[in-house]
Amino acid sequence: MFLEKLFPVTIANFKNPNHSEIQQFLIQECIKIKSKVEKGGDDWDSKLYNTNGTFDLNQSEKFRLLNNWVYESVLEYSKTIGYSNTKIKCEQSWFNFYNKNDYQEKHEHYPFDISAVYYLSCSSDSGNIRFYTHEPQGVKENFIKENPYSWRSFIINPQPGQLLVFKSNLTHGVSQNKSNEPRISLAYNFKIL
Repeated sequence: MFLEKLFPVTIANFKNPNHSEIQQFLIQECIKIKSKVEKGGDDWDSKLYNTNGTFDLNQSEKFRLLNNWVYESVLEYSKTIGYSNTKIKCEQSWFNFYNKNDYQEKHEHYPFDISAVYYLSCSSDSGNIRFYTHEPQGVKENFIKENPYSWRSFIINPQPGQLLVFKSNLTHGVSQNKSNEPRISLAYNFKIL
């Protein structure tokens, strides 16, 4: 038997080699911004602090080096999935600050094309990101841990310095932060030009 692998879901996983050099500085910068800038993302069920619509990381010189690395990583991903003769533009960027018990419900980033999440600070109990199948409901459940063809969701336990890049229409959510440490992630939305 030969199985065709149609309509693949791709999630790129990058590791920032310079994360340890920038982590503390950017954590402190996020804490400063949090103390001065109004919470964004008011249409979300969860009440975690974020700067979606209130502070664009692309407008901050302090995030420039990280933003450039994220841009280059997203560009590499876009070329890998077939957009080799096009350009990309970051349309939105913000950070999420998850305190204990904060979470993020299922959502997607449509109408953007490519999204990315960078993990500035996280511990093992601060919440996983779960990606969900794009298949419509109604297919009989047959989950087998060892068989990825049976999966309807996929969990990634993020690490500091990790960047995940994926198509913006991929539904995902973040489980509850059960640690006493804040979890800080940076989110980016790109359009393909």
